[in-house]
Amino acid sequence: MRLTAIILWIASIAFGATPPGSFGVDLLRSVPLRFEPVNAGGYQWVARGSTYAVAFGARDTLIAAEDHRIRLTLEGSQATAKFEASLPAATQYFRGRSPRAAVAYSRLRRVGVYPGVDLVYYANGADLEYDFEIAPGADPSVIAMRFEGADSVRLTPDGDILLQLGAARITQKLPVVYQRVSTNEVESVPAAYRLGDQGTIRLDLGAYDAGRPLVVDPTLQVAAFFPGTGGDGVVAIAKDAKGFLYMAGYTYSTDFALVGDSFNVFLRNRDGWVMKLDPNANLSDIIVYSTFFGGSATEDIKAMTVDSAGIVYLAGTTDSVDFPLTTGGYIATWGGGIKRTFVSVLDTKAGMDGLLYSTIFGGTSGNDEPTGIAVAGGKIYVTGFSTSDDFPVVNPVQSTRGGGYDAFLAQFDPGASGTASLLFSTYLGGTAQDVSRSLAVDAAGKVYIAGYTYSGDFTTTPGAYRTSYQGGGDIFLTRIDPSAANIEYSTYIGGSGLDQAKKILLDPQGRVVITGYTLSNNLQITQNALQPVNNGSGDVFLMIFDPSAQPGAAIAYSTYFGGSDGDVPYDLRRDASGRYYICGYTLSQDFPVRNALNPNSAGGGVDGFVAVINPSAAINNQLVYSSYLTGSGTQIAYALEVDSSGTVYVAGDATAGIFPAGASAPVVPSNTNVFLMGFQPLP
Repeated sequence: MRLTAIILWIASIAFGATPPGSFGVDLLRSVPLRFEPVNAGGYQWVARGSTYAVAFGARDTLIAAEDHRIRLTLEGSQATAKFEASLPAATQYFRGRSPRAAVAYSRLRRVGVYPGVDLVYYANGADLEYDFEIAPGADPSVIAMRFEGADSVRLTPDGDILLQLGAARITQKLPVVYQRVSTNEVESVPAAYRLGDQGTIRLDLGAYDAGRPLVVDPTLQVAAFFPGTGGDGVVAIAKDAKGFLYMAGYTYSTDFALVGDSFNVFLRNRDGWVMKLDPNANLSDIIVYSTFFGGSATEDIKAMTVDSAGIVYLAGTTDSVDFPLTTGGYIATWGGGIKRTFVSVLDTKAGMDGLLYSTIFGGTSGNDEPTGIAVAGGKIYVTGFSTSDDFPVVNPVQSTRGGGYDAFLAQFDPGASGTASLLFSTYLGGTAQDVSRSLAVDAAGKVYIAGYTYSGDFTTTPGAYRTSYQGGGDIFLTRIDPSAANIEYSTYIGGSGLDQAKKILLDPQGRVVITGYTLSNNLQITQNALQPVNNGSGDVFLMIFDPSAQPGAAIAYSTYFGGSDGDVPYDLRRDASGRYYICGYTLSQDFPVRNALNPNSAGGGVDGFVAVINPSAAINNQLVYSSYLTGSGTQIAYALEVDSSGTVYVAGDATAGIFPAGASAPVVPSNTNVFLMGFQPLP
């Protein structure tokens, strides 16, 4: 097994080739800061790091992290000193009704803050650096810094400035002071900070040549902030035909508070996020594209898919009055205030023209939530569940809500405009709860949706595998032809306990592959099953189901998989060799493992897992790979993808590291953060 470290903590990402003796590097910290022009709140420029944000004004520099604000002022400096920026690049924000682009720069210079002294800001990874560039003959003793807003300001034994902010801190390292002797040679100058009684910080310098330029280079290091204090989540990962990876999720974190930025660079409420990554790029270039997606209130991305061209399709919920919509959407305007479903299409290569289609969708009298999205033949398919009696239906197979939550299926044409873009929409359900969790679309445009139902009167079709409800909550599998508004096949699946489908896909033979979890001890299991019995209080199952077969032969393969406690899957993929990749979480201390990166649970809590099963192999060889993703906290693997080289990318949420015992790893905040791991489980 080869591990390609990639851990994407939404505040801290590890990605790329693993250096010896380590198990990951911090990706977001390797991405340079960008300086963007603003004109609000007295600030003219802003920059955002992975754990902090900085705004630059004529009278101060404001550093924001968590609920703390630190102001760096230069006593006696010139308020009229002008800013100059260099090395431009573009940044995009799909937040609010009017998405914007801002030109961002890699360096920011403030000319003449003191006579003969320029101040230059730039990035060193996640650290903000700034140099005082002192012209020949200028007096460096005029430089006087003050930090306001810290709990304490003190000198460390190493001579650094330490700003304490509760449990967090900012360190300004002892400056490197030098003069350039030649193109390739510099000469250092002894330097030390001097902290005055009133908190003013000055520089004491050793001997230097006043006839040559002098550079004073302090470094601000923001450490021990706990970004994502509200929690961050990932819902999906996908790849395009060129091998780019795409991730989407949501964040509840409000750490990056607004500091006078008209472009809404800092998150104020829960938002969606979309990220595009190049797993083969150099470390600093892995993140190809990243944006918040939403409005001024709250958004949750619930599902994402990507087509071969790299177009991103999103479904989620919003209550933002200024959610970004397109004029050609099914609903192009709305008043906000209640939670509604959204469906959006984003081209990450098209800049600010990249929002191709975006609409609000659903009813207003209840709750609607999308759970799956697919694209085929230029059409978008969305499934979920609804309690709205006014859910919009078009050519439905069921025109009214049966009761409780009903599943729904909708088909959109993003090339059409307005109401014409909704081609098909229907309820699906009986008089009790019916929740759709996943969908797949075949080459003929037939849509398979699966989930779970408590309805004894859920619609089934003649010749279905099972037409009667078994009790406790059954799986449903339904095939709908939207063009004919017809239910072609619909069946119950399950035993006497609770059974839920979590994810489905279609294999090359047109069979439906289902994974989910079951509490039933009598789920139909085939003779060639990897695990013939339910080992505990809820196991994963993997099933290959053929709707075209006679009822008695419809289940081509079925197995339990799990340990003696609860085990739940979330995502499913198939490779070209017919092996199935499953991820999720387990409470079992005896979860079945093989060739594992982590063969044991770290602490007996909630652990993620990744497993590879080959149903066509001999029983003893069907489990190709299985491993815990474990640490001292909670780890859940929500999504995975596999590429043609056999590399598996697993994304999820964690409150601690997911590395093997004894391996070094990035520091992970104690709250929930997103991770992404890439590895090759097969020889």
